[in-house]
Amino acid sequence: MDFFTVILGWIGIVLFLITAISFSKLANINEFGMIHLLMAMMYTCWVPIPIIYNRLLNGEMIETGTIFGLLYLIMLLFTMTLQTGHIVHIDRVGNNDTEAMDRSNHMMATLSGPFELMANVIKCIWALLLGFAFWENQHLIMAGMMFLFSLLILYYLPLLFKSSLVRSIKILEKVKSNTYFINLETFAFFLILIVFLTLQVIFSE
Repeated sequence: MDFFTVILGWIGIVLFLITAISFSKLANINEFGMIHLLMAMMYTCWVPIPIIYNRLLNGEMIETGTIFGLLYLIMLLFTMTLQTGHIVHIDRVGNNDTEAMDRSNHMMATLSGPFELMANVIKCIWALLLGFAFWENQHLIMAGMMFLFSLLILYYLPLLFKSSLVRSIKILEKVKSNTYFINLETFAFFLILIVFLTLQVIFSE
């Protein structure tokens, strides 16, 4: 199962790179649904990762972390798949209807916005628990990197509050969401986990 998870993990990495490389071309022809589908497939490939790390590392922290990791991935898989169907439906129906576009904007705000930000907060908690688990298992470099990723909760929490408040708060207005940064840190996070898992599989044989 570890080997299969590694293969799936690298397929997810390839899907991310395909999405990144083809993003401009797909966006230019209005195929945003395909972009979200590729991301949904990417997260699907990464679903086994928390379970494998639960087997690989010892301690109570990793057991709790597995729950947060699975929850994060399922949330992203769920929202990306729903956004795919919604985007394709709106494009097929047409975007000239003002009422339809209002409903579309409402749906996208529901399926992304606070939902995706909450998922990223959960990922930060997972990273923190992974950090403790790596520390307990004497993988200090991995622990340090996971602790660094967990600090991103200081970025995602303000964004979550900002997107959830009707009235704006000045201090929160200073925090800006950056899609490129979010995608890049997500890629780096999973790349590190997959590389470590790959090395464990190679050297355990």
